[in-house]
Amino acid sequence: MVIGGLHATVCADEAARHCDAVVVGEGESVWDEVLKDAQSQSLRQIYRSASDFDLTHSPMPRFDLLSGRAIPRWTLQTERGCPFACDFCGASRLLGSFREKPIVRIRAELAEISRFSRRPWIELADDNTFAGGGDANELLAALGEANVRYFTEADWRVGERPEILRHLAASGCVQLLVGIESLVFRYPGMGAKQAELKRIMDAVCAIQDAGVVVNGCFIVGADGETNASLDRLIEFILASPLAEVQITLQTPFPGTSLYQRMKQTGRLIEDRGWSYYTLFDVTYRPQPMTAEQLQRGFHRVIGAVFATAAAERRSVLRKEIWRRNPRF
Repeated sequence: MVIGGLHATVCADEAARHCDAVVVGEGESVWDEVLKDAQSQSLRQIYRSASDFDLTHSPMPRFDLLSGRAIPRWTLQTERGCPFACDFCGASRLLGSFREKPIVRIRAELAEISRFSRRPWIELADDNTFAGGGDANELLAALGEANVRYFTEADWRVGERPEILRHLAASGCVQLLVGIESLVFRYPGMGAKQAELKRIMDAVCAIQDAGVVVNGCFIVGADGETNASLDRLIEFILASPLAEVQITLQTPFPGTSLYQRMKQTGRLIEDRGWSYYTLFDVTYRPQPMTAEQLQRGFHRVIGAVFATAAAERRSVLRKEIWRRNPRF
C-alpha cells in the first residue's frame, strides 16, 4: 500500500509506519518509479517529487472506470494550490507553487466526462478558481460549452470582476464556496483577499445577484473569540443574505503556519491526536476562552445557525437565486 497527500507529505515518517511506501509531495512525477519498484519488489520507504509537476502533462483520469455507475459528482482540477498562504490553510503551498492547467487539458477532461454523463455535475477540485493570471473567460467558455453544472471554491473578489460575473452562471456555476473566515481576527497570509467585511459582503451579493449561490465559510475560535463575539457571529449569519453557510473550528493542521505557531507557544492539547482534527473539535488552548468554553460556544453557534427556521430561510434564498441561473 502507498500513502500520499497533504498529511503524508508533512508527516512522512509517521505515515510510513502504516504502509509500504509514502509519496511526499505530488505523485505524478514519481508514480511511474513507484510502480516499477513495486513490480520488482524493491519499494523504497519514501519517494519525494523533485519539482513542481507541470500540469501541461496531466494524465487523463480514468473516468471510464466509473462508467455505468450512479456518479453524483465528477471531479476536475483546473489549477493546483493558491496564490495566497492563509496561515490556517494546509492546501495552498504543501504540494508546490500555484499553477494553472492549460485550457486544452481542461477541455479534454470535460469531453471525456461528457462521454459518460449527458449533463454532469462537476466539482472543480481547486483551492481558488479564477485567482490566477489566466484568461477566466476561456475557462468559463470551456465549461459552458460542455453543458455541465459545477461547484467550486473562489475568493470573494470574483464579485468585483464583471467580466466573470457576466458569464459565471451561464458557464454552469451553481455555487461558490467563499472563505469569509473570522469576524474577530484577520489571519496572516490572506493577501489580496484581506478586506473589510462590508466590501466582502457587497461582492457576495453581486455573485448571488448573478444567479450563483454563495456558501459563506466561517472559522470559529481565532484569538480574541469570546461568547460575546460568538453571539455577534450568530446574529450576523442569521441576518445575512448568504444562501448557504459552513462553520468550522479553527484547526491547526500540520504543515500550516498556524500549527507551527501553536506548537512553538505550547498551545496544542497534548492528548488530542489526529482523530480530533475534524474541524469540529478543539485541539488547542484558545485565548481568552478555555477549550471547554470554546467547544460549548461552537455547539451553540451550530445549533442556532442550522436550526430549522434558519435552514428553511436559506433554502428559500437558494431557490430565488437559482431562478436567475439559466442552468436550472
